[in-house]
Amino acid sequence: MSAPSGAASYHGLGQAPALTARRPRAEPSATERRRLKRAARVRRELTAWGFIGPQYAFFLVFLVLPVLGVLYWSLQHGGIIGGSDFVGLANYLDLPDQVDATTAISNTFIFAVLSIPPTLVLALGAGLLLARIRRGASTYRFLLYFPALVPGVVAGLIWVFLTSVDFGLFNTVLRMLGLPTQTWLGAGLALPILALLDVWRNLGYWAIFFLAAVVGLPGELYQAATLDGANSWQRFRHLTIPLLKRVILFAVVVATIYGLQIFDTAYILTRGGPGTATTTVVFQVQAYVFGASTDTVGLAAAISVVLFVAILALTGIQVALLRGGRVGR
Repeated sequence: MSAPSGAASYHGLGQAPALTARRPRAEPSATERRRLKRAARVRRELTAWGFIGPQYAFFLVFLVLPVLGVLYWSLQHGGIIGGSDFVGLANYLDLPDQVDATTAISNTFIFAVLSIPPTLVLALGAGLLLARIRRGASTYRFLLYFPALVPGVVAGLIWVFLTSVDFGLFNTVLRMLGLPTQTWLGAGLALPILALLDVWRNLGYWAIFFLAAVVGLPGELYQAATLDGANSWQRFRHLTIPLLKRVILFAVVVATIYGLQIFDTAYILTRGGPGTATTTVVFQVQAYVFGASTDTVGLAAAISVVLFVAILALTGIQVALLRGGRVGR
């Protein structure tokens, strides 16, 4: 058997290939290790900021800077285009004397009381019922959730036809039952009708939200409670409510935040009327900025700050109450 050509060439020369021994790599010094760790940490932080940087940029540009702008304008008197003068806290001190401002604040809180608790209570009940349905569950879920897909402007237009005095569905049903018709958007009923619209629109959203939470509850706890003789009410009170405590907390806080900012349906359905019966805070801000007067931007900013502080205060109170008075629990 012939040797490989490479080996033959070496034998022909009478020499063997020289083998160079690799020197062992020197261990880095303590200073060098610190430098490498610092460089690796900087690379990780830069990579992380590369991913979250755009989000913080949008947060800064579209939230922080506008909030600072509102705080600035709340200390000014005048218009955005025509110039303004610094007046300090005068706009805040003038708010109690502005009848439209105080009415808007009271209407907004009344609307929240009329709409948010019924929405969440009915949504929790609907979520519990949907969790028990097996056949046709997807159809019922879609029908319940469908109003949440309707934009606020469209929802307002739908309820314009429903509440019409002459041909609205509500008065048509009353006529069929032999009952007197109602002026649904009159001064006494306009705000409750606006709250009822909000319940109709948001019920499906929160029902699906609670349904997702209920489906994830541990079934073995309910089986054990049933074996111990607990009835449906006892299981709901002592199991469902405590297990859903954090979910209910989130729902109450978020629903309150959005409920206090009601604008679109009020603008389409009632235009803040009749009179000031459905004038809300955000609607009044729009009236201050784009109304007939051009020097009330400061009042608009001041009432916006009041709404912002009220939302923060209510959120903190809700967190404290729903967590047994201990926010950090």
